Amino acid sequence: MGSYVEKLQDPRWQKKRLEILQRDDFTCLGCRSKEKTLHVHHAYYKKNREPWEYEDITLFTVCEDCHILISQEL
Repeated sequence: MGSYVEKLQDPRWQKKRLEILQRDDFTCLGCRSKEKTLHVHHAYYKKNREPWEYEDITLFTVCEDCHILISQEL
């Protein structure tokens, strides 16, 4: 399959992403914002696994700002 960005356009990821956003009430779990642009963050990555193949408990909603902070800490 294509690049990671292309994989994020896949309907299977879009469905999983929406499920996680709904589960988290469209709220950043970091700063609790409902107003900022939201991302779904993977707690970890495994080689050869597609973005939509992770268990829901390993995915969580964060705003763009908190996502940057989390990524810098890794």
